[in-house]
Amino acid sequence: MKRKTLLAGLGAAGIASAIPRRTLGDQDRATIVFRNGVVYTSRKDGAIAEAVAVSGDRILAVGSRATVDGYIAPSTRVIDLKGGMLLPGFIDTHTHFVSGSLARTQIALDDAESPDDVFKRIAAWAHAHPNEAWILGGNWQYDAFPPTGLPTKQLLDRAVPDRPVALDAFDGHSLWANSKAMALAGVTRATADPTQNGVVIGTIVRDASGEPTGVFKEGAQDLVRRVIPVPSNAVVLSALVGGMQAASARGLTSVINASGDLNEMALYQTLHDRGQLSLRTTTSYSAGAGTRHTLSPQELEAFDAARKQYTGDWVRAGVVKFFMDGVVETHTADMLQPYANDPGRGEPYYPAASYAAMLIELDKRGYAVMTHAIGDAAVRATLDGYEAAVKANGPRDRRWRVEHIEVCDPADVPRFAQLGVIASMQPYHFCCPAPDGSDTWARNLGAARWKEGFVWRDIVDTGAVMVHGSDWPVVTIDPLVGIYSGLTREDAEGNPKGGWFPAQDLPLDDILAGYTRNAAFAGFMEDRVGTIEAGKLADLVVLDRDLRKVSPQDVLHAHVEHTMVGGKVVYEGGSTPDRTAELPSRSGGECACHRLAQPVLG
Repeated sequence: MKRKTLLAGLGAAGIASAIPRRTLGDQDRATIVFRNGVVYTSRKDGAIAEAVAVSGDRILAVGSRATVDGYIAPSTRVIDLKGGMLLPGFIDTHTHFVSGSLARTQIALDDAESPDDVFKRIAAWAHAHPNEAWILGGNWQYDAFPPTGLPTKQLLDRAVPDRPVALDAFDGHSLWANSKAMALAGVTRATADPTQNGVVIGTIVRDASGEPTGVFKEGAQDLVRRVIPVPSNAVVLSALVGGMQAASARGLTSVINASGDLNEMALYQTLHDRGQLSLRTTTSYSAGAGTRHTLSPQELEAFDAARKQYTGDWVRAGVVKFFMDGVVETHTADMLQPYANDPGRGEPYYPAASYAAMLIELDKRGYAVMTHAIGDAAVRATLDGYEAAVKANGPRDRRWRVEHIEVCDPADVPRFAQLGVIASMQPYHFCCPAPDGSDTWARNLGAARWKEGFVWRDIVDTGAVMVHGSDWPVVTIDPLVGIYSGLTREDAEGNPKGGWFPAQDLPLDDILAGYTRNAAFAGFMEDRVGTIEAGKLADLVVLDRDLRKVSPQDVLHAHVEHTMVGGKVVYEGGSTPDRTAELPSRSGGECACHRLAQPVLG
């Protein structure tokens, strides 16, 4: 009978008692043992151990060093933790992994701070890549283009006059194109804003004369995207391998994709079949920002096909992703009250009745749902829709999620716990509005609502489940940056001192739960991953220091020593990113914020 050592009932400091060494059967031989450090199990009871034995793709035993040493055979590899910390592998609950992986091969404007800086980088990239038919990439920041926060096609036309250019904003909710790209797309001053079922779903930004400026918001992005050449499967697969290597170097063992379709899922399956998939993937069925679900027979057929085909531990489906609104920076987030500098309030993507009807139907079919909701009105509308499904269909283990929740009215904070809705946050998204309100997010929102921004602690304190992620490639996929941000609400230089609305920061155990135990729960994988327990899949990460015993600032300097997925070491040693360099400070000591982050990982 297989022997399992677990720290049940021993409390936060519990260590399993030693078991005398005995003759090992094949089922008891460890392939790898981790010892000589702290084992942070991420169990709810806070249990801590000294060592872990792994056999094949599973955790064989967890306990004291004396206990786990009993599983060592001559062929066992022993990994010395050297006083470091073994944790469950990090799970990023909100990525766009194909987009992020491709972005690593394209132009990056993440930390470009002015139009002149942007111009020089684009011109240099185009000169260095003369054979690229299109110049793609971006991650440009709204704050680089004062005072409006939006660039124009004229800058791109000067930088690249001979080829089409299409560059994404950092949040994926705006696209910036030059005249060549617009001509190929057939966009002129006569082109109307796109509609779906009679509803405008995106905006072509225009100057005072009505001429398109080159910026396309939300669903209008597709006017240009439809003429951008689609990369071949070979190109995407190569990019995905590079993206997974970057993720493994940062301790990630699983991701939940907040966008995707059958084609993307098939790519992950191809990598798995080739033995190259080093990251567990769950992919929601969604199109890009600005698109609306209709639950047409064709859509439902695609949803069902994905759910039936991808059910394993490596490639999974069964989640439908909605967008309820846009973003604060472009006045497209749906707000309860008008913006501070614009008479509009944004618009919801769906009328309440049609959104509720779709949720009720998906709920009947047993789907999980996640909804992008940034403005306080969008958050309320999403919770209202979820509540309508509960009332219509009764109790069920839904684990439905709301994504981002950048602004939340205090009246809606307790509804997450009341409805059993998971709050999905990206800790580095907050970091952090300029103290004087000069950045685009703070300026548009208005100081009166700042305190309602990113209310992590308020939501957790009601008893709601919270999970964490990055939204890569919006910001860096590195979980340690997210952990630092959650602990401090400061930038890498410690600004603003004491944190931006520090009452909303989170204790370490809650942050780690969001990347491990809670994240596994959100993905219906808590019986397999998310905690270090005997019998679970051996998805583990080793850090060079105990995060419980170092300063929050020191978290940014932690090294990932090993990453294991399914009992296989997929990363060890090598260079660790200089996270402080990836988070440059603004001049004048202001907060660096995510708008100066480096999401495109090397």
